Amino acid sequence: MNKIRDINNYFGDMDLFLLDLILKGKIPDNARILDAGCGEGRNAIYFIQEGYEYTGIDLDESKIRLAQYMSNNISTSKATFKVGDIHQIDDQGTYDLVICSRVLHFAESGDDFFEMWSCLAEKVKPGGMIYISMDSMIDNSLGKPVENGRFEFPDGAVRFAITEKIYAEIKKRFDLVEPLKTLVQNETRAQSFFTLRKN
Repeated sequence: MNKIRDINNYFGDMDLFLLDLILKGKIPDNARILDAGCGEGRNAIYFIQEGYEYTGIDLDESKIRLAQYMSNNISTSKATFKVGDIHQIDDQGTYDLVICSRVLHFAESGDDFFEMWSCLAEKVKPGGMIYISMDSMIDNSLGKPVENGRFEFPDGAVRFAITEKIYAEIKKRFDLVEPLKTLVQNETRAQSFFTLRKN
């Protein structure tokens, strides 16, 4: 039982496919990381403990305060957390890895999605990677179309979802690092996960 607790303390509630990138050695030790829509920092704990240069942004100020508090209590921290909007990331730098987990499906339309995607893609340096997880209509038929690229899922929520057409469009300036995988959760929603490398 202590081993399980120790693993959880080390990796937190990290996305499994992000953990997979770490275990495969695909994230360099000196990588600069941007977590766009970081929330309370659930994907941050490992990177902070390992001393990565880590920047987390989120619209929710209360979540940013919690993430910063967590970071302040880790001696190896080189992390910065700040209130920020994915539509216009207030940062001049580029990153080796951009993480955007469970955020893009809040887009209000296709135009809104591509505006956010463009901002994220600009933050990836040439040769850098972008990791995405979001609601999906790829390899499942759970959602019913509503409007503007949004779907109603069996859990009752209406969210934007990635489709094969959108995926083909956003891959144009990128190479595949990890193929897209879709997980269906209790027949109520489906999420796709993928990692791309910028040309």
